[in-house]
Amino acid sequence: MKKRNLLVVPEAEKLVQQFKEEIAHEFGIFRSTLEMDAVSREMTQKLTKKKDTNVKKDGGKDEKKA
Repeated sequence: MKKRNLLVVPEAEKLVQQFKEEIAHEFGIFRSTLEMDAVSREMTQKLTKKKDTNVKKDGGKDEKKA
């Protein structure tokens, strides 16, 4: 198991994220955290909507077949 540094420095995580984003941007693979969150949120909403639609169609019955 990897040991973590127990010293907690305020704003350290934010600084590390900034460095990661700057390096990724230099390599051309930059995609901000906000963009990724927006994409994830949209995918989750679509899946939830699809699930709700399927439940309404089958009346809430499970589709398990033996």
